[in-house]
Amino acid sequence: MKDDAQKSLLQWLAPEFAANGLLRDEPWVQACAREAENMFAVRPLAIAAVTMVVAEPFAIDYLRQAPVLVVAAAQGMECFRPSEREFIQQDWQAIIHDRPKLRDLLRYYGLIRPLRALKGQAFRAGPTEYQTIQNLCDIPPSPLAQAIPSAIRKQHNWLRALGEWSEAMCRREQSAKALFDWAVCAMGDHAASTAGGPLDQASAVADYAAFHIGQFNRRWSYERAYRAALEWHDELAQASSEKAYLLTHKIGWNEVIDYGDLPRRRIIDGYEIVALQSGAALHAEGADMHHCVASYAGNVIRGFSRIFSVRGDGQRLATFEVSKSGFLLASGEFLQLPARKRSPYKLIQIKGPYNAEVSQDVEKAIQAFISSLNQAAPTVG
Repeated sequence: MKDDAQKSLLQWLAPEFAANGLLRDEPWVQACAREAENMFAVRPLAIAAVTMVVAEPFAIDYLRQAPVLVVAAAQGMECFRPSEREFIQQDWQAIIHDRPKLRDLLRYYGLIRPLRALKGQAFRAGPTEYQTIQNLCDIPPSPLAQAIPSAIRKQHNWLRALGEWSEAMCRREQSAKALFDWAVCAMGDHAASTAGGPLDQASAVADYAAFHIGQFNRRWSYERAYRAALEWHDELAQASSEKAYLLTHKIGWNEVIDYGDLPRRRIIDGYEIVALQSGAALHAEGADMHHCVASYAGNVIRGFSRIFSVRGDGQRLATFEVSKSGFLLASGEFLQLPARKRSPYKLIQIKGPYNAEVSQDVEKAIQAFISSLNQAAPTVG
């Protein structure tokens, strides 16, 4: 008897489908479910796809032509709950019952035709990917069609980079769509080039672009913007900015920023986690790590961000940002929302030296640190 990890998704979902009158003893059901499951690399989207193709024998034809339909139908859900699968299935079955043309089905889900080029294996699951697809629908069809890479791996990296771009822009500009049209085309050209390159640095380029939003050169290639971002990060790390810090933020270089009840220092799994609570501490971290954390001082002072350094064997290994739920007021102040039986602290980003990824052990220690914060934090209601 296979355990749940070995079962096909159709076997796993069979009792639920049978109860809902979806499971039919016909050869096409198993064949279509198997094809739909293999179409996607991530389990949530594979679950959604299987849920969709058992509705009608011809349902798989739509997914073959436009795998992006599954992302749109799932709407960022994990699809592990029966209620989520029921929502997807009912909405899907209602719209395909009369065999609409593909263009009408795409329109129903708010999609545009060029997105048909995206392969199922290129997608990740979750709300960030869903939001990226929604944002892409605002790009004119012709430039979008030219921007989408042809290879699956390059499509995957392009989508991930666009998600990082939007998240970084949202943190900096409170607009996920800032310069998004430039990023779509520039990153697409970059991914399609033989040079390949650092699309994993998209958030660093977005930091630079957001900081220079009024002067950003839209004619730049991604490679040129990436070089400008590196130069800017180095300038931030090397420049003596005590006077500018005082003039900008109206507090002293070494004045301690109140982190409330958060720990100043903690040891987890042999790693030392240190709160960065002054302009001097943020500047030193950015200089040693060769990234732009010093430019986050304003967000830290307003309470929007809390920055920590991870150290081991006397070396800086990672810098990470946590935040509580809330939003920025027009005055520039951060309004923190109360916790209501949920995790009040969330991890925003982790960066290693030169914005590189960190080791699994370091990431595990950071996650354990955040879990300890949330266990200690009181809930309201």
